[in-house]
Amino acid sequence: MKTVPPSVVNGKPVHVTDFVEGKDWCVDLGRVPETRELLFLVYQGEGTQIECRRTVPWQGKELIPPEQDQVLEHVRFPFSYSMHVAPVSDLLQRIDSLFMRCLDLEDEYRFLLASFVMSTWVIDRLPVAPYVALVGPPGSGTTTVLKVLHLLCRRGLLTSDISSAAFYRASDRVTPTLFIDETATAGQQRTLFHLLRSGTTRDVFALRENRSYRTFGAKVVAWPELPDDDALNSRCIIIPIQETLRTDLLRPDSTEIIKDAEWLAPRLFRYRLAKRQMLSIPSIPGVNRLRPRMHDLYESLALAIGEDPIACARLLECLEHQQNVNRDPLPPNQSAVIGALHKQIHAHMEQTTYLNLDLTKEANLILAESGERFRLTWKAVGTVLKNYGFFKKRTKRKWVISLDRAARKRVHELMSRYGVDVPSSCFPSRELEEACEFCKAQHGVHSEDSESNDSTGYPPAAKEAVVNPLEELRSGEKEEEIEDIKCRTAEDFEDEDVGIIEDIEEEDIDRFDNEEEEEDIDRFDNEEEEKDIDRFDED
Repeated sequence: MKTVPPSVVNGKPVHVTDFVEGKDWCVDLGRVPETRELLFLVYQGEGTQIECRRTVPWQGKELIPPEQDQVLEHVRFPFSYSMHVAPVSDLLQRIDSLFMRCLDLEDEYRFLLASFVMSTWVIDRLPVAPYVALVGPPGSGTTTVLKVLHLLCRRGLLTSDISSAAFYRASDRVTPTLFIDETATAGQQRTLFHLLRSGTTRDVFALRENRSYRTFGAKVVAWPELPDDDALNSRCIIIPIQETLRTDLLRPDSTEIIKDAEWLAPRLFRYRLAKRQMLSIPSIPGVNRLRPRMHDLYESLALAIGEDPIACARLLECLEHQQNVNRDPLPPNQSAVIGALHKQIHAHMEQTTYLNLDLTKEANLILAESGERFRLTWKAVGTVLKNYGFFKKRTKRKWVISLDRAARKRVHELMSRYGVDVPSSCFPSRELEEACEFCKAQHGVHSEDSESNDSTGYPPAAKEAVVNPLEELRSGEKEEEIEDIKCRTAEDFEDEDVGIIEDIEEEDIDRFDNEEEEEDIDRFDNEEEEKDIDRFDED
């Protein structure tokens, strides 16, 4: 039977909370192991004893813990605490040691998971909530990783599926670390994706039935494969999980692992109580190389381990690797257009405007060199340009793209940020690169020269090419197609309207051409008529 919390305790109105803090003190939740009862652990500064209380007076009110229900029953609250604060380096080392005994993961991934564990204990101080995506086929061990992390993270809640209502209630009441297993097999995936995306940002509330809910909190999700959701994937530390052949690994429920976790949890809890108001991030060179979302993730993880600069430097290295490995390339049509822009602004540096038809021809050359079978129309090129903030304008009967200094800088940033996959011909020569201020700023032309040459001062010798007859035949066909594109004029592309993926019907092409022709004729007639009227008025 559901119990109703009292409205008055000790003659004071009650206030239900899971955490409250002052200048040198804080009140957090704990659980009595024998009775499973929730109570408050009152911390009043280093050198003092932590007190256990059922209620705490605060600002004329009486604080009481949240009502125990079937959701909170499964949340892992601390049931003991340490008397001393352990250094971050010791905690990271002990967490990694536990991982090594039961998980077959590379050093980099173990370190990232250890940093994630630390961050969950100070989640209310982080700018964004860190997410972990465990990706592996069935039987690879993703569930084992979830169980191990559940033993160590603050307020862990392990579930194989979760409804929207339960998600909102749990996140709002106690800000748990959610562990969601095999979500790709659950229903309502789109709803779950939305819930996960909304839970990374602090101070964002979900409104449901005249109530507001906090969804902020750290989360770990196990997927058979990454979801087709770039916005969600970009918020995650991605850990690939593979089936192991090792037979010496311990189970998460083994006595040794449970004992180690019970040794670590009180010390992690003590670290939270003592350090949460003194967290800071050390200055580490190279942080500006991270993309915005990865930079936010770095700040959240580094804040929890900030007293150890060596660990923060290692974290930066790991996240740079995550950024490079997990970055998906742009679609071929977008890569071709950005590559064409990059080539044109270096081949014609003195120009500030470029014909859309010339860019179309260059983009199709890139597609041909890349082995793509489809071609772009000037209309499709204009759509890609618009998506990236480059706008075209009409001058007489030609569409042109204006590229000022800010636009040129953005082209370089797009090439660098997305790692645009285009042929080497799209990149400027050494002379043009040295003349471009943005290339020098991004790539460091002179430093690359010294790295590319050996001690003798000569460039490295070229490797002997291995000829494949099939590839040679395909290469010959590709060269013929490229030469055909080069021989065609810009007007040839204006008459085409081939779709990006699927061909557009010839009726649509004729209708579009006729409409364009009629618009040009009307525009010309109107201009001639206005000239005649002006001439007549002057006479």
